[in-house]
Formats: sequence, structure tokens, C-alpha cells
Amino acid sequence: MKLQNKTIVITGASSGIGKAMALRAAKDGATVVLAARSADKLIEVAAEITKLGGTPIIVPTDVTNVEDIRNLFLKATENGRVLDVVFDNAGLGFIGKIWELPTEQIQSILSVNTVGMILVAKYAAEIMHRQKHGHLVMTSSLAGLITIPDWSVYVASKWAITGFSECIRYELAPDHVLVTTLHPGMVNTEFFAKEKANQDMEKLDKNALTADQVAEEVYAALFTKKRKIIIPAMSKSMAFLQKYLPGVKDTLLTKLTGAVTYNKTTPEEDEPSFSYVEEVK
Repeated sequence: MKLQNKTIVITGASSGIGKAMALRAAKDGATVVLAARSADKLIEVAAEITKLGGTPIIVPTDVTNVEDIRNLFLKATENGRVLDVVFDNAGLGFIGKIWELPTEQIQSILSVNTVGMILVAKYAAEIMHRQKHGHLVMTSSLAGLITIPDWSVYVASKWAITGFSECIRYELAPDHVLVTTLHPGMVNTEFFAKEKANQDMEKLDKNALTADQVAEEVYAALFTKKRKIIIPAMSKSMAFLQKYLPGVKDTLLTKLTGAVTYNKTTPEEDEPSFSYVEEVK
């Protein structure tokens, strides 16, 4: 019962890993502050939390909006509530070769996955610094430890979070505030839905983690000094190979991703086509 009588803030709480973590926290009777853009989905999650014995607080939040983030933490700490855990988890991804990705999609990935997550961490850190207590869990990805073709901007956003988290871990250590990064491999969630990463999961279901499995790993790491949660075992192997044998990693990754189908629906954008440049056959 790690979260009994404690408060946890979760961004990206309307679905996937965020929702799974919210329900796991509810089993301990925690106060769960739910943040995501969709108020309707948060209401549904809140109803499930109540049934499990938790206390939900709904705060519709767009992490690309600074005022929304400020309001989230004002609501979370109302009435003298201590901020015990912040699960900084909002994220999205669009897949494609860099010259195919629309500028708008590139900006969205970086706005949510990097700038948005850093701003959430900033306000969480200020409160926890004052409290001299708390645990900040940042959702990076296996993509925050390795390189993956067709995922360049997503990888960039997650490497940024990995490095950022390493820095603030040192900054917050004197205040007894813990910082952990989460690096899951493939997780079967709405992240891969149409108009997002838009990947065919049928051939990867047998290897994909469930959101509940990831939530259990996060729960187990709470209030410990664990720096990184890297799951499953294959992800640890890939991270090791990226660091010490990158050529071997590239070969294995090429084989693993060979069966993946990306259902590309790249929107048109008002950019020069460079049609006058002769294509070499």
C-alpha cells in the first residue's frame, strides 16, 4: 500500500499507461489527480477510480499550455495536500522518414513530449523542492536509449527527456526528491492508433507489453532510488547493444522491424515540393 493516504498526479491519464497507473494507485486508496486533454475520458477514469476506493480529482490539461499546467498543480496542492508522486507521462508520436514528416507533426511531438513534459517537471520540482519530499517519474521510452529508423523526431524527444531527467536528479537529490525515468519497449496502447503512430500491431501483439504490466513496474519503483525502469528484458539488451555494439543493435532492429507495417496517412502541407529537383533512379 505504497500510495495509501498519498497524492499522485498523472498526465496522459485518460488512456494507456497513464490510465493503468491511475487505477493501480486507486487500489491503495490514493488521491489521484487526473490530467489529460479529454475531460469526457477523465470522467470515465474517475468513475473507475472511485469504485476501486481511490479519490479522483479531474483537471483537464493540455501540457502545451503553460496556464493549464499551473492550474493542474494549484488544484493538486489545494487545501495543503502534499505532492507525493508526479507521473509525467503525456506523449505522442508520428512515424515517417524525416523528409516525409509534416512540420506540424514535428512541432507537435516536440511540444508535447519534450517542452510539455519539461514544464510539468518544472512545476512538480518547485513544489517537491519546497516540501523536501516527492518522487518524479518521467516517461521516456526505449526510444530514449536507442536509435530507430523512421522514428527520428520521436527518438529525439525521448533522448531529451532521458538527459533532462539525469540532470534534475542531481539538482533534487539534496531535497530528498527522487527522479526515475521509464523506458518501456513496445506497449499495446492507443499510442499506435490511427492519426498517431499509426502502426499495425497485429504482428507485434505477442511481444508487446500491456499498460497494466508497465504500471506495476512503475508502482514497484515508487519511493525507491531506482534510476531507470527498462522493460522488458529485450529492451535492456537493446540498450546495452546501442551503447557497446551499435552495429549489432542495428542488425537486430532491422530484423525486428521488418515485419512492422506503418499505415502512413501523411497529410498534405503547404511546403515547396522541390519537384524541379531530378529524382535519381
